[in-house]
Amino acid sequence: MKNRTLILIAVLLIVLPPLSKYIGAYGFSSPLAERDIPAPAYETYLAELPPTPSGVALALPQPEYGGKVILLDAAHVNQYEQSELEPFITAISALGGRVEFVPDEASLFFMLKYASAYVSFSPSMPFTSLEAQELQKFVGSGGRLLLFADPTRVFYGYDFFTGNYISLPDVNYLNPLLAPHGMAILNDYLYNLQENEGNFRNVQFTRFAANPLTENLNMVVFYGAHSVKVSQGAALLEADENTLSSLTDSGSSLTALGLSANGQVLAAGDFSFLTNPYAQVADNAQLLNALAAFAVQAERLPSLQNFPYLFQGAVNLSVGGETALQPAMLEPISRLQAVLSAVNVPLQIRATPTRNANLILLGTYEPTDTLAPYLSRFGVNLDAPDYVEIRGYGTVEKNGAALLLLEQTGQTSTLLLLAPTTQDLPELIDILASGSLGNCIVQENIGVCALYGSSDYYYEEEYEEEYYYEEEPTPTPEPTPTAAG
Repeated sequence: MKNRTLILIAVLLIVLPPLSKYIGAYGFSSPLAERDIPAPAYETYLAELPPTPSGVALALPQPEYGGKVILLDAAHVNQYEQSELEPFITAISALGGRVEFVPDEASLFFMLKYASAYVSFSPSMPFTSLEAQELQKFVGSGGRLLLFADPTRVFYGYDFFTGNYISLPDVNYLNPLLAPHGMAILNDYLYNLQENEGNFRNVQFTRFAANPLTENLNMVVFYGAHSVKVSQGAALLEADENTLSSLTDSGSSLTALGLSANGQVLAAGDFSFLTNPYAQVADNAQLLNALAAFAVQAERLPSLQNFPYLFQGAVNLSVGGETALQPAMLEPISRLQAVLSAVNVPLQIRATPTRNANLILLGTYEPTDTLAPYLSRFGVNLDAPDYVEIRGYGTVEKNGAALLLLEQTGQTSTLLLLAPTTQDLPELIDILASGSLGNCIVQENIGVCALYGSSDYYYEEEYEEEYYYEEEPTPTPEPTPTAAG
């Protein structure tokens, strides 16, 4: 009897809990009983559509920037897939530009010599001090810098001290490059609870500064964006009063796109609007086209540091004045020819300079009628016997120093190589062919180079010494006395 009671109690404990839940949910009626539950009005329901373009996106102009190269950063664990950038790359190609990816730091130094713009998307590794210096020099020479962050691209690193994973925002690595230009991207995100594109973080911008980049724009939508602080320069777009920053939950003249005061550096808190399908929303495609044009329209200033990318098309090499082509010059000229050939620039030797053609002209400090027109344009005076007078440099002693003078007119470049003597020209040609110009001081389009094999030390007979040695007579050995003697 006792066992039956225990079994009954156990059964009740198992059955009663689900039975009580059932009664609480459905009462004593069947769950299959017909109930009057209102269904959604599917026939009349319309999902809100994203904003459409305010007009037909302006067609890109016919390709007119052939040969312009845009570098895309791939050396800093960048958080993007190449396929995502297809709309941006296509827009650059439509303008005649070409995109190249930078795989590492060493390649960056070389590739910046011929690039028009450098673009970095959401890096997760810092730029070295040398990279930052090269990029600042690149901007100073007319190159353009486009830096894009994105709060939805988060990289996590492992903290070996705490054992925790920590987020490493991309703004940490972009801001050192933006600081010299008076801009910064904040580690926040913009949001709008009143008017947005389907989500509070999808912010609509309808206020634009007067700038070619924002011409004819009525609305753009950024799908998750950092705010950009512009101390020097222009805020290209401005959010409305209902758009707030996640850092302060307040807003006042917030922006997500800034341009530096010199018009060469662009900072963006988002790049989703450059990718599909978001590039098709509102006027995003028009802004995308404007940024592509901004990149390819950069005009680099001539600089000797960019050798061998100084010439467009074939180059003639001539020897000016009374200077003759010496056998000792042939090997250095051959090396120079190989360097130029590697970048598809043929080098041909001509007896006299040709008008309206790229030219490398060799000469010495002896004034001649051939060199006079070039020297006057650079402000170089060779009249003094011991020194050269250079506008902007002052005076430079002739002995042990050579000059590189670059002049660019339209599509034509002239490079003048001046050495103290004909014997010094081979060394100067080798300095140029090396491409490093490590022993030269370069100021814009003038370079002053040290020659370590100057003629006064290696080619003058009075510095040669001969030594004569008198032969000493061989001593005759004395006979050794013996016991018998």
